[in-house]
Amino acid sequence: MKQRPMSKKLVLALVAVSLVASGCVIVVKEGEVDAEWGVDYEHEASVRGAANAELSDRVSERLAEDSELRLEDLSVTAEDAVVTLRGRVGDVESLRRAVEIAGAVEGVRRVVSRVTVDVRSG
Repeated sequence: MKQRPMSKKLVLALVAVSLVASGCVIVVKEGEVDAEWGVDYEHEASVRGAANAELSDRVSERLAEDSELRLEDLSVTAEDAVVTLRGRVGDVESLRRAVEIAGAVEGVRRVVSRVTVDVRSG
């Protein structure tokens, strides 16, 4: 039995299916058999977004485990392993503690504080 060689269009179609399945974008100009492809950065952005959300959740959980900090008004966001704390705390010690706890969470590279310390007159 003699095998027929695969046509260029069939080969291109098989390559296209495998690249799309792996998260790549393919551009084929009409009438041409050559193709351009590139990584689907939107998919990578959504993966990073999920990692950022997971990191901010872990930091928030650690802050909530602290008996004094759970009473403070703090929110957490994360982007590319940089955690940002926002809100208000009652004293400088609470701010120091919040930054220290956030920085100790695995995956945190830097902590940025946008926290206001309430100064209470005695």
